Formats: sequence, structure tokens, C-alpha cells
Amino acid sequence: MQKEARLIHLNGIVQGVGFRPFVFKLAEKLGIYGWVNNSSHGVTIHAEGYHLDLFYNCLLKEAPPLAKIITTRSVAIEVLNYENFQIVESDSESEGHVLISPDVATCHECLKDLTNSKSRFYQYPFTNCTNCGPRYTIIRDIPYDRVQTTMSKFPMCQSCELDYTNPRDRRFHAQPVACVDCGPKLQLLDALGRKLPGVGKEQLAEGGIVAVKGLGGFHLVCDASNPKAVQRLRQRKERGKKPFAVMVRSVEKARSEVTINAMEEELLKSSAAPIVILERRLKAESSLAPDIAPGLNTLGMILPYTPVHHLLFEGFYDFLVMTSANLSGNPLIYTNEEAVESLQGIADYFLMHNRDIYHPCDDSVLQIIGDEPVFFRRARGYVPMPILMSDRKVKAPILGVGGELKNTFCLALQEKAFASQHIGDMEGYHNFQRFCQELKSFQRVVNIEPSIIAYDKHPNYQLTRFALDQPLRKYAVQHHHAHLVSVLGEWDRMEPTLGVICDGTGYGEDRSIWGFEFLYGNSTGYKRMAHLEYLGLPGGDAGVKRPLRIAYAYLKTLLNEEDWEKTKPLWSQLSSVEQQVLDQQLEKGFQVFPTSSAGRLFDAVSALLGVCTRVTYEGQAAMELESVATSFLLQEGGKDREPEQEQANHELVYSYEIRSENGTLVLGVKPLFDELVNDILQGVSREKIAYGFHQTIAQAIVDIAIQLGVEDGPMVLNGGVFQNKLLTEAVLHKCRIHNIKILRSRSLPPGDGGLAFGQVLIANEVL
Repeated sequence: MQKEARLIHLNGIVQGVGFRPFVFKLAEKLGIYGWVNNSSHGVTIHAEGYHLDLFYNCLLKEAPPLAKIITTRSVAIEVLNYENFQIVESDSESEGHVLISPDVATCHECLKDLTNSKSRFYQYPFTNCTNCGPRYTIIRDIPYDRVQTTMSKFPMCQSCELDYTNPRDRRFHAQPVACVDCGPKLQLLDALGRKLPGVGKEQLAEGGIVAVKGLGGFHLVCDASNPKAVQRLRQRKERGKKPFAVMVRSVEKARSEVTINAMEEELLKSSAAPIVILERRLKAESSLAPDIAPGLNTLGMILPYTPVHHLLFEGFYDFLVMTSANLSGNPLIYTNEEAVESLQGIADYFLMHNRDIYHPCDDSVLQIIGDEPVFFRRARGYVPMPILMSDRKVKAPILGVGGELKNTFCLALQEKAFASQHIGDMEGYHNFQRFCQELKSFQRVVNIEPSIIAYDKHPNYQLTRFALDQPLRKYAVQHHHAHLVSVLGEWDRMEPTLGVICDGTGYGEDRSIWGFEFLYGNSTGYKRMAHLEYLGLPGGDAGVKRPLRIAYAYLKTLLNEEDWEKTKPLWSQLSSVEQQVLDQQLEKGFQVFPTSSAGRLFDAVSALLGVCTRVTYEGQAAMELESVATSFLLQEGGKDREPEQEQANHELVYSYEIRSENGTLVLGVKPLFDELVNDILQGVSREKIAYGFHQTIAQAIVDIAIQLGVEDGPMVLNGGVFQNKLLTEAVLHKCRIHNIKILRSRSLPPGDGGLAFGQVLIANEVL
């Protein structure tokens, strides 16, 4: 057998995940000589020996768990007769396409070190290895080496240097490796800046609020079982009724408050460690404070994912509120200086460290809907993983700036599209500044400098104005078209497809507010096939916070005078002055905007039922309406129901009208409101009415799709309304009855967090 030599190139997530020591040990095992290094293009291996085919196959099949190989190349080269196998220094090149790993939850081996009194990492709050710890949040540039991270200011001690340079150690080239002698330090301060011992366990147990610096930013933390502490945090943060996320000691402890199936448990325990939205248990008493998630039958739970979190849970509590530290409407706080300045009067204590965060990153949020995880927020643990496209290529570097709410942007080139972490709403100056900051630094990480910019057609969006100011080729994209194409892009499909897009607000081609649309198309274009009938929205987007006004306007428009008189008992929470103003607005059409929004329809019904009449956070009215509707199922079927079976057994559907207007189908809701209002006045339970409303919308969606000739599909479901678990599962159930295949978003949120990817694909096709 003749000795061979090959140059092997692997691209993907192959840096900072223990790939080089894996290659080193595999080479030793198979008698392969040569070298391996990191470059701005991934990992390069010079391999010489007699078993190169086996070596190459093992590289691909036995890679470390956090590695993800995207592309491979193996080329025969000259044998140079190396005498051993070495790991050589990384080489930096001007052009690079390396992928960076997301931040990873603390692994089991590091947790053992944390609790082992004989380990030099005992109780050290920053212990990590190549299998866990910070990645994306600390990197400034590629390649991923310590000098390019915020760990560069911490020179390694001799012991850490030995671990770092030993290919047989799991800390080999773990860039954040450090110990108590050489690494970052944790410090607890009170509100006056005085240093205190410990990590804040005693302060939390006594009802204190602690600002804790984590992987991607600060959290505000308190004992979730202490009603006064939770109420005080809600008041200080001016959070309204928006739910708090809860960090729980273990899955076993979580089960005392929520139901968790196997898929949800797997998600909770995954290396990404997201917040998972779970259904609360039906029981007389909860150990959690009532102000945790008012009005909702769900709870967002997360497991400890850093050594600091695990040290906090040495305290005498099982549940901690873990909410992002930011002032109302402002971006996540992530520097020590800003935390001390901005959180005065909110936090009683500050648990800070001196390892800088370079990319602020919120916790990701997901929920299992229809046996698939659905993103509500995509950030830590998933970013900057790319979306891969095998059948289409992005020909020139493109930036999609996304939408105005729940913003993410997207940079794409060739077969990779990189969606940023959740940035937030663009209504405030500071949020826009954060967008600009992250856009600049994200370009370095993914090595894409755009020559084309795609943006939403809404003329008043801050990011529309930003896009128009850029010295790049420009393309405006209709909001719901981007929603449709985003899902098609995730599934790597290019053929025209019917999509049902249900959300709150999207600027329509006719300058109306769209939001319940049936579009047929792909990235080259679309046709609007059907929509919810236009109804007058008083005050436009500004009127969304008072959904009872929306309900008033809708019914005043839809009902005849006799039926309208019957609704008078429903408006007790609207003053006579408010009613007069609304009457005049509707009569004159002043500040009344026609809308086909699904979100506003849900808001109106929520207010009519008295579920939510004042909105303190986006989506509140619809979320609380869903909880009320779900409670009907719980009352009827019990906590261990089978959702599909229960939906089949409780088909409560109101009437509606599907009519044709100028070749477009229109969903008319006058019959729905006639029957729904009658039920309210007859004293039918709001739980039953809410459930019937959800079933009605699901049935209407499927009926219209069938009339449009969808047959067996596929049909796209996208838009923020499809974060509604009850509605989405009802639609999925009815589609299965008719053998209609469904495509939903898998890697991005169905809401506006997925818009930018669709914008990129449309601009790529058109330009």
C-alpha cells in the first residue's frame, strides 16, 4: 500500500467546538501524520498516511457534538513525509467564510468541576470548555481565536495555558478558558456601589431584586415565589401585565407548575437552553407569585445555562424571575456602566463581572406548536447559525433590514443567509442605535458587506428611511410578500405557492393596513387572492392599546341600528365622551384607517368578551383571549386531553361570509359578530365563545384555501398570529382532514423576526 497525502478543507461551525483536538486524536489513532489549523475559511488539514479514506469518513461522521460541517473539499497533494501530527497556529486571511458557534449552555463536565471541591474550577463562575460557554457574544472578529474575543485582556495562568495547549484536554483552545487566578471576576454590589460578599443568594431569598450580568446582557432577578418582590419588580420596571420568564432549578421542579412533554423537555435541556413556553397546571394553589404571568395559562421557563446561574440556585428557592434588564421600550442593557446608571431605583443589588459582552443577545423563546418548535424570539443559542439554501444562490451580498417591530436583519451571500439576533422594536432612538451597532459588528462576524439593501414598503418606518439613505442598490418589499417568501426560502422551494399570512400590521399595496391575506406567489412576485374584509381602525396603530375602541368601531360599522342598540351594555368601560368621539370619527372618516388585520380582529373579540380592554404589551389582547379559549378545552377535556381529539369533539363554529369582490375573495365577519354578540348578551361563557371564535377563524382559513384550489397543498402559514398555539393547531388539524400539506417557519419566528430573510430572497430574485 502506497502512502498518500491530501489537503482537506472543512467549512461550517468547526472553530471553538473542539474540532482540532478531535482531528488530532483521530490522526493519532489511525497513524496519520501532518497538521490541522484554523483559518478564516474554516479548518484545513494536511493528512499523510495509509488510511486516508477512513480518516476522511471519520472526520465527517464522528465530529464533536457542537460542530456542524457545511462544505468539504479533499484534494490529493504531494507527500511531504511529516514525522508526527500537529495542531498549528491559526492563519488569518483577508477573505473568510468561517461560521461562529452560538453561545452554549454549561456542559455536564464543567458542572462537575463547579461542584467538585478538589477541582481548581470549584465554584468558579466562568468555567467552560470546548463543549460549552460563550462564543458569539464575545467575538469581535474572525478567525475565532482568543485575541479576537473580549477574553484577550485576560492572560492565561500557567495551569490554564497547559490545558489550552494540550490536545488531549477538553479545554484545548477553548478561547474563554480561565480560572480564578487569571480569569474574569464576579462582584456583588449594593445600590450605593459598596462591595458585598457572595453572589446574591441571601439577598434574593430576602426579597431583593438583583441585576445579574449574564452571557448576552443583564437580567433582573428576584425570587419568583415572593409575591411582594415580583410585584415590586413589575412596578419598578413599568412592565404592565407582560409575563415574566422564570428560571427553574430543574425539569423535575418545573413539573410542579407546568406540564412538560418529551419534546419540550428536550428543548429545555438542549445546548441552546431557550425559554420554552409551557402550559400551566390546573391546581388550586401555585408556589409562584400571581403577578408572574397575569391573564395567561402559559409560563415561559428556562433552565440555568451558565455557572453563575447554577451558583445562584444554591439558594433556598426553586424559581427565579429572569427578565431582560432594559427600561420600557429601550434595548437590552449589557455594560456594567449602563447597568449601574440605568437600573438605579430598579435593582437593589448588582452582580457584575469584568468580561465584556461584544454582541448583546437576549434569551431565545420557543413553544411547541403542532409537534414542532416555533420561535417567538431567536437569539442566544441559535445566532449566528445560518439558513442554508441548496437550490438557490444569493448572487450579490444583500442586506434585508427587516421590520419595525421585533426587528432582526439578515445578511446573505451565495448559499448562506445569516439572520441577526432579536434587536427589538425600532420606535425609539436607542433601539435604532443598537440596530446600527449590531449591523456593523455582525458584518465582520459573517464576513458579508452588502451591495444591495431590501426594506419594507411602509414609508414611515425608521428602517425604510435608513435604507433610502444608504449608498446601495435598493429594493422595497411588501410586508406580507416577505412573510410568504421567508417560509419558502427556509424550505428551499421556489415554485409559486399559496400562503396564508395573518399578523397585526403590514403596509398594503393599496395603502391600507393589511394583515389577513391569502397570497399566491414566490420570490419573483405575488397576487393577493383573498383577504379579511376592510374594517375601520380608529387611530391606526396608536389605537391598538385600546381594543374596546376597535370593537366599538367594528360593530358600529357592521351592525344595523336595531342590532347596534342591543350592544349598549358592552360599552360600559367607554365613557360617553369616548363614544361621541368615536361616532364622529366614524361618521367623518377622520383618523380611521381601513384594515384587514387578523391581529386587530382578535383584539376586538378579546375586548368584547371583557378579557383585555387595555393593552400594556404587544399581543396582550390576543394572548389572553387564547388563554381563555384554551381554558374551555381544559374544563371540557381535562389536563391530559389529546388536543386534536378535543378539537374534533368541540367544533363550535360561528357563521361567516365568503364573497367575491373584483375577482378577489373577501372574508365577511358580520355573521360572526351577529352570533358572537348574541351569545355574549345571552350569557354564554366567555371561554366557550373565545374557543368558538378560534375554531371559526381556523375553519374560514381552510374554506377559503379550498375555494382557491389549494387541493393537497403545500400551503404556507406565516405571520405573528400563527404564534397562537390554539389557532395554529386547529388549522393544522382541519388541513389534515382535507389532506392539505402545510409549510411553516422552522428556523425563524413566524412574526416579523423572519421578515428580513424574505426581503433578501425577493431582492435577490428581482435585482
